[in-house]
Amino acid sequence: MKKFLLSVAIIFVITVINFAGTSAAEKIFVANDEARWTQKAETEDFPMEVLRLVNKERAKVGASPLTFARDLEASAYVRAVELPKKFSHTRPNGTRCFTAMPQRGHILGENLAGGQTSPKQVVQAWMDSKTHRENILNPKFTELGVVYYYQANSKYKHYWVQHFRG
Repeated sequence: MKKFLLSVAIIFVITVINFAGTSAAEKIFVANDEARWTQKAETEDFPMEVLRLVNKERAKVGASPLTFARDLEASAYVRAVELPKKFSHTRPNGTRCFTAMPQRGHILGENLAGGQTSPKQVVQAWMDSKTHRENILNPKFTELGVVYYYQANSKYKHYWVQHFRG
């Protein structure tokens, strides 16, 4: 019995230590909605899946694959957070979308989407749009940053941003 209680105590201490390292928002997810916590973990793979699907489309036309760029991911996140306020390539402060992006490279591009719930859906929506498709297949682009952002109390709830650089 003592060994059992000791085992339970050790597991409890390990759980408390791991839980202490999470943010307040993550603690709320864990405490209130296990399903949303699981969904959050699954969505962390969305950017890499979008990159994979985009590179698959590029391969069909002989374009070189894009590489993932963390600085473009950061600028895409800035834009994704702005989209529930103003879904446009013009930022809420009135400046162009490119002002959020690192100014390295010769050519920049941005694709936005709202409402799609999976990488497959969003890439298909972009490929079905002439201008978005042109960005995805543009052989001058060499790097991509992708963000999926969810905001429950907003028009589209699911927001996607691609930032391209070449």
